[in-house]
Amino acid sequence: MWQLYQFPLCPFSRKVRLLLGEKGVGYELVRESPWDRRDEFMDMNPAGQTPVMVDASRGVAPLIDSMAICEFFEETVEKAAMINGTATNRAEIRRLVTWFDTHFYRDVTGPLLHERMVKRLAHRTAPDAKGLREAMKAAVGHLDYMDYLLDHRNWL
Repeated sequence: MWQLYQFPLCPFSRKVRLLLGEKGVGYELVRESPWDRRDEFMDMNPAGQTPVMVDASRGVAPLIDSMAICEFFEETVEKAAMINGTATNRAEIRRLVTWFDTHFYRDVTGPLLHERMVKRLAHRTAPDAKGLREAMKAAVGHLDYMDYLLDHRNWL
């Protein structure tokens, strides 16, 4: 059976959990705190990032990175495609997924998780109010972009 090494608040792990649920793929959750950098986990993924999918019984190398994991199951599970439409539409979907994975994470999700969770759990320190304000300000700009996209199409 597949094992998903993930952290519950990791947005990339969440993306994989959603896809696996939609595709009906059975898996076991393995909680991995990325800041612990356990040797076993680092052997699977030297970058030390979640998510990682493993199924030793299949003889498949660990699947690393949410995009690679999602593409693997999109290509190997014959349930309805999660990315469909014309080639142009699929390219736009992939662009938006990459935008959320990079820009939104860098500007909003990552800083919020760092200030509100990592500092508390890993470092035992208080969040920085300035960092939180900057992330929330960045969120407004990103939400404005999502509003723009939704004004010009019926999907996001």
